[in-house]
Amino acid sequence: MPENARLSGCLDEIKLGFVEREATPRLLMKLSIQLHLAGLSLSN
Repeated sequence: MPENARLSGCLDEIKLGFVEREATPRLLMKLSIQLHLAGLSLSN
């Protein structure tokens, strides 16, 4: 049973890591940087 708990914890970490990496797509980051440099903002 402890082995299952250990594996379950690892799977949770993997899932969270994937979600964090995909939270802000690279294209959106590039667009927001370009707009910021142009004096515009996505929040307005």
